[in-house]
Amino acid sequence: MRLRDREQGQPMSDLGFNKIAFCVLGTGLALIGLNEASHAMFHHSEHEFPGYYVEVEEAGAAGPAVVEGPRDYGTLLAAADIAKGEEQHKKCVQCHTFDQGGANLQGPNLYGVVGRKIASHAGFKYSTGDGSITAKGADGSVWDFEHLDHFIERPKGYAPATAMNFAGINSRITGLQDRMNLIAYLRTLGSESVPLPAPLPPAAAPADGAAAPADGAAAPPADGAAPAAPGATPAPGTPAPTTPAPAPAAPH
Repeated sequence: MRLRDREQGQPMSDLGFNKIAFCVLGTGLALIGLNEASHAMFHHSEHEFPGYYVEVEEAGAAGPAVVEGPRDYGTLLAAADIAKGEEQHKKCVQCHTFDQGGANLQGPNLYGVVGRKIASHAGFKYSTGDGSITAKGADGSVWDFEHLDHFIERPKGYAPATAMNFAGINSRITGLQDRMNLIAYLRTLGSESVPLPAPLPPAAAPADGAAAPADGAAAPPADGAAPAAPGATPAPGTPAPTTPAPAPAAPH
């Protein structure tokens, strides 16, 4: 027992340390060799662009800008939903009051705003200078349906110098209808006497490409042909008259 304990307490010999070092170094060299061998067997290349690069052809020259025609407020407001407009007005209650005689907040009270002169609500300090709400009302303009529509759509686009930070109601899908619903609701708040505009007349037919004559209608006369006498009705299927051939000369 004493001899065995004495042997276990002896330090490791140089031969044992060399064996362990050889194993560690051999394992490291084997891993490096396998890594280099894999690179030699499998080709690896770096991408020029990170992620998935999708090549898109450059767009051609832009065509002329599409000019929007006048909005038919008569038709749009007639189809507006006042209940949905009341829901839309909740986006504005943080800065405006809507009850009669309500206080001014960050924005003026909006009771009776439809038909009211722009920048005229008593007790509220409007923005001034070029592009401001005050400048918009300098010519006596009122908050009619068109002015309200464009202002609610993009306040900064309507009056760049306005202090109003609201981005507007301008969804590409429902923005127009949402604004009409809101304006119809605002009209019920003390502006019921402001009449709705009349619908716009239908667009005229294009001048080029005249319509074909209806079935049974007479076709217009050809160039150079004499017009038919008033009240005369051509017989159906009657061929057009032809110029008679000249008579043969008499024999001598």
